[in-house]
Amino acid sequence: MSEDGIERDGLKPGDVVVVTGGGGGFGRAFAKRFARAGARIAVWELNPESGAETERQVKALGGEARFFRVDLSKASDIEAAARETLAVFGAPYCLVNNASVYPRGEVLDLSPEAWDLTFRVNLTAPFLVVKAFGPAMIEKKRGVVINISSGRALEGAPKGANYAASKAALLSLTKSLALEWAKHRIRVNAIIPGQSLTAMPLENTSEAAMHAKAAVENPLGRVGYPEDMAGLAMFLASSDAAYMTGQGVAMNGGAVLAP
Repeated sequence: MSEDGIERDGLKPGDVVVVTGGGGGFGRAFAKRFARAGARIAVWELNPESGAETERQVKALGGEARFFRVDLSKASDIEAAARETLAVFGAPYCLVNNASVYPRGEVLDLSPEAWDLTFRVNLTAPFLVVKAFGPAMIEKKRGVVINISSGRALEGAPKGANYAASKAALLSLTKSLALEWAKHRIRVNAIIPGQSLTAMPLENTSEAAMHAKAAVENPLGRVGYPEDMAGLAMFLASSDAAYMTGQGVAMNGGAVLAP
């Protein structure tokens, strides 16, 4: 209980955090940051090598983690992984819907299959994840959902209408779910990262080029890092954010302010 008499729930040691895409740059940073706070981590990842490496790194920090191989484009995989996660860890406190794909192409060149895959992983998977874990979280009357959107949701994306649209829809899902689950004392927010040093943007550029561009164009003069997003995620899961739900929070060095 705080000095003002308000009980504010937040992440506690021993709480379970599920991180989708847990083998990637953002996902691994989320897993390690939460583990340092004493959380037990369920690492959901398609790539077995990167998923196992995140598990190893969390354990090297003294934390508890388990890798679950999940193809988020398949509803059956999500359902099976959720059952296994619940059997191993019990009800999660925090769900981090981080995994995404970005098949690139202009609208006229983008195949319906690429469009469908983008929405299955970036939007339908988060929907299915919250459905799978929702009953257990609601029974506990506590929890947090953090959806990872993108600055592209606000700005659009040449050769990426599929990605931008899916991430914009994820922001809308965040707001709707926050309204539905507030009565269950479950908060739902989204992180909107700016350009960051992860594998996805580096597909089309170099690290040096990203640094040079950010030094000129970004108000804070640098690119984002996975640890930046992990710090924000930790805040959103903490008692300091206990009165915050339905929000999309941009972490981009002030890029949305640039002319």
